[in-house]
Amino acid sequence: MTTVLLRRGAELLFALLALSLLVFLLTALAPGDPAEELLRRGGVQPSAESVAALRAELGLDRPLFARYLGWLGDVLRGDLGRSYADRSPVAAEIARRLPATLHLAGAAALVAAGLAVLVPLATVLRPRSRLARAVALAAVTVSGVPPYVVGILLISLVAVALRALPTGGADGPGAAVLPGVTLGLAGAATLLRLLRADLGHAVRTPFVRLATAKGLRRRRVVVVHALRVAAPNAVTAAGVMLAELVTGAVVVETLFSWPGVGQLAVTAIRQRDLPVVQAYVLVTATAAVLALALAELCVAACDPRARRR
Repeated sequence: MTTVLLRRGAELLFALLALSLLVFLLTALAPGDPAEELLRRGGVQPSAESVAALRAELGLDRPLFARYLGWLGDVLRGDLGRSYADRSPVAAEIARRLPATLHLAGAAALVAAGLAVLVPLATVLRPRSRLARAVALAAVTVSGVPPYVVGILLISLVAVALRALPTGGADGPGAAVLPGVTLGLAGAATLLRLLRADLGHAVRTPFVRLATAKGLRRRRVVVVHALRVAAPNAVTAAGVMLAELVTGAVVVETLFSWPGVGQLAVTAIRQRDLPVVQAYVLVTATAAVLALALAELCVAACDPRARRR
C-alpha cells in the first residue's frame, strides 16, 4: 500500500502541475484585452498609450512563459494575485466564498449518495416491483435533464407555488435544500444506474448465491455481501460525482443566487477579471483531481487487485 501511495502521489503532483499550465494558458490566451476592458468601463474609448500603461502595470506586457512562472511561484506561496476590478486579494475572496460552495456540495452529496445507495438496494431487494420500474425510468429521465431545468421546476413548484422554501440566497433555514437537491439529482443519476447494474450482477455471483443457500436473509445477503462486490466501481463513480458537484456548482449557484465561488467566477468572466477566473478554475479543478485521487486510494484499500494496476 505504501508503494501505491508513493506512485499515486507522484502522479498527482504531475497532474496538478499540468493542470496549472493548462489553466493559465486557457485564461491568458482567451480573446480580448483585459486592460482595454477595464479602461472601457468608464464609457470612454481608451487611447493606445493608456492601454499600454495599464498592461505594464498589470504585468500583461511580459512574455507568456515568464508570466506563467511568476504566477505559479505566487500560487505555491498561497498568493492567487489581485483582482483587476478592485485590486483586492483573490485568495481572501476565494476563502470567504469557498465555505458556501462546500456547504452546497456537501448537501448535494448527501442527496446523491442517499438516492444512489438506498434506491438500488430497494430495487434489488424487490426487482419486479413497481418501484424498480419507476426508478429505472426516473434515472434515465433525470440524467437527461440539465440541472438548471430541474432548478427552475423546483423554484416554480416548491418556492413559488407552495412557498415552502426560499427561492435563493444562503440565509434562513432550508436555504440549501433546493440548490442541494438540484445539484444532487444531477450527480445521483449516473451513480444510481451504475450501482443498480452492479448490484444486479453481484447477487448472481456464486458466493452470494452460496450465502443465500445457507439460509441468510436476502436483505443481509444484498447489504453485506453483494454491496461489497459492487463497492469498488461505486466508489470510483462517487469520486467522479463529487468532482462534478464541485466543478458544476456554478450553474446552480447562479440560478439560486448562492454566494459561492461559482457566482464569483461568473461575475469575473463578465468583467474579464483574469486573476479571479484563474483562481476559480485552479481551485475547483484541484478539488476535482483530489476527489478522484481519494476515490482511487479507497478502491486500492478495498480491492487488492487495484494495487497491481
